Amino acid sequence: MYCLISFLLLVNFSLVSAKVTSSPPVLIWGADTPKGTSVFRPVTSEQFNKIIKNLEKDNMIVMYLASELAAKDINCEACFPYISKIQPMNYYSQVEEPLEAVERFRGRTSRITWHHPVITDIRKLEVEMELPCEKGKIHAFSFNDRNVLAHDAAMAVATYQFSDCPVVHVYTAYTEEDQAYQRRKAYKSRPLSKTTEPSKNSGGASNGSDTGFHRGYSIIDNRTVLRHEIVVLSFREILMATMERRGRLTPVNRTEITLTYGREDIQVGFLNGHDMIDGVVFFLDTSIGPLLMEFVPSNGNWFFTRIVAGNSSHYPRDLIFFGYEFSLCCTDITVYALEAVRLTFFDFYLDIILEDTNSGKDEKYEVKPCWSCSTLMSPSLAQSIFVVLILVGILWSGMSMLLAIGQNSHLQKASDPDLHIKTDT
Repeated sequence: MYCLISFLLLVNFSLVSAKVTSSPPVLIWGADTPKGTSVFRPVTSEQFNKIIKNLEKDNMIVMYLASELAAKDINCEACFPYISKIQPMNYYSQVEEPLEAVERFRGRTSRITWHHPVITDIRKLEVEMELPCEKGKIHAFSFNDRNVLAHDAAMAVATYQFSDCPVVHVYTAYTEEDQAYQRRKAYKSRPLSKTTEPSKNSGGASNGSDTGFHRGYSIIDNRTVLRHEIVVLSFREILMATMERRGRLTPVNRTEITLTYGREDIQVGFLNGHDMIDGVVFFLDTSIGPLLMEFVPSNGNWFFTRIVAGNSSHYPRDLIFFGYEFSLCCTDITVYALEAVRLTFFDFYLDIILEDTNSGKDEKYEVKPCWSCSTLMSPSLAQSIFVVLILVGILWSGMSMLLAIGQNSHLQKASDPDLHIKTDT
């Protein structure tokens, strides 16, 4: 009996202390790979090693590694405007130590050529992502951050370069997002007394360029000012209002949204992956998660289409346009979601820079004149005026026909037969 109890305790201890490995998500495109068996069961390191081994025979493999990723990052379609359009795309929600699996393939790091591009400068992306077509080689780009919009733009440039080369692209991270990793670890093992540091960049080298979070970020007169090469954004406050229930007298919960500490910068992405022709997306890392603002060109103007926050799209009630030669200035901008949620930017200012000779980070840059978003004529008022004009036109036509009754426009001549009389001749 004592031996049985000891055996059960030993088995219980071994199960509780089982190792939980970091399992970031993986995207693969350029070749067909086996589908994942289940989103709840991670792909093992050995299985991923076999996948890479089969792909390496006839292709060149290009890997892109973020500092850390979670499945929710990949599921954000607006965060990846280019990659989200690629078909077919193979997605693995969890892969155990994907970089370690590749490094074990034919010797540790001996077959991997590392690159450390500076992807924050959009104008130099083509040079930073340029590679020769070498079949059977494995190249790895160390992004070393979580700027998913910049990653999307860089991967778009790299994909365009290899249109005539057999290349398999792999997007993953050094580690799983620390919060998701600790949650899985706490679920599968005993409660942790201490948590690890949030940034784990094991397995990758740093690019040696620490820009710091204060670059491009400042507070002037209680206004947050964010600068980028192609945009200058300023606002005083972001407020989110959520209705507890629908009705006439509905309580509203208001929450102030702030920028994440250490990530107070603005990131830029393109809807087509490489330029601003089809539209541009601005990304903010906030206390409620990623917040994206989408602008689309329209006949010489910028059209403010929507804001994506918390995996929900928020739309303005009125159509907001402003010209290329102007900046958008609003005392407040409010966008609405179907989930009875609205977001409001107070003292909103946005200047999109199209000229290559200018930069939003230049302190001497003079912003464009303001285009006010004050609504002089709302869409509902314009529709009402249009309907009224149609009704007035119908009424005028009807009155003209009524007044014309009994008035002959053609008089009878003496040689003509009598009207409305049937004759034999």
